[in-house]
Amino acid sequence: MRKATLALFATAWLCALPASAAWNDPNVSGTQQYRLFKFYPSAHVTEYATKDYDSAKMLIAYRTGQDNPATYDDVEGKLLTYHYEHKPETSPLEILRNYQGVLQGLGFELVAGGRVDRMPGVSGNDEDTVGSWRWEEPGKGMIWIGLHAYYNGGHDSPESALTIVETKAMQQVLEANAAVEAKPTGLADALKADGHVAIYGITFDFNKATLRPEATPELERVLALLKADPALALTIEGHTDSVGQPAYNLKLSTDRANAVKTWLAAKGIDVARLTSAGLGDTKPVDDNATEQGRAKNRRVELVRP
Repeated sequence: MRKATLALFATAWLCALPASAAWNDPNVSGTQQYRLFKFYPSAHVTEYATKDYDSAKMLIAYRTGQDNPATYDDVEGKLLTYHYEHKPETSPLEILRNYQGVLQGLGFELVAGGRVDRMPGVSGNDEDTVGSWRWEEPGKGMIWIGLHAYYNGGHDSPESALTIVETKAMQQVLEANAAVEAKPTGLADALKADGHVAIYGITFDFNKATLRPEATPELERVLALLKADPALALTIEGHTDSVGQPAYNLKLSTDRANAVKTWLAAKGIDVARLTSAGLGDTKPVDDNATEQGRAKNRRVELVRP
């Protein structure tokens, strides 16, 4: 009788304990699917939060071969965070590869990604994986996505944390451009005074040298400048921020400077008056450790020889 009573008590006590969350449980109340991709399959969201404006520490650059290859920054904007529990058969590497596939399909650039044991300077356990991506959404601003996938205590407990920051649409760049326009004679005056002028309105498709339609007004200003002074010769410089490898940035900036030169030549400007040069991330005008600084460093400059 005593054993039966103890067994009944133990059963009742176990039933009174809260049930542990399972990977196939419903998402936590209030969870909203992100607008660019679906919820991760065979998993459920245990924590979800969104803020209209906040900041998160993101991996913004990773340069192999350096003493401190990982660069982090507090990126500000609309913040969304998801914490997932995945089915036991899922590995952190599988989670990383799934996000990598869908994000690259959407046009995101992989800043860095892989297993932590192969990424010096990134914290975590050896089997953890991390990923960082960015994409400049046309007309809106930069989107940063960070992933950390890991085992929480054992190989049957895979989890992941996803952080998304949608930065505001480069308002500081427009302010800088307006300051140039406020000078008495615009571009000509700036070139005469300083020998060079930065133009932020000449924009390109993300990670490409394709001019965007909204770049036309600024290109027309440069065209008008050259037509007004037939003796004027210019070097068109392309500049990038420090995200990405230096060799890649150098080529991208070169291609973008050439795209501006080609556009002007197609409008009737003698190519003998135009020189193009890509300088990559070698001549920043602001701090590459901040999103605002990186936005100012991504620019086209006109330089008098």
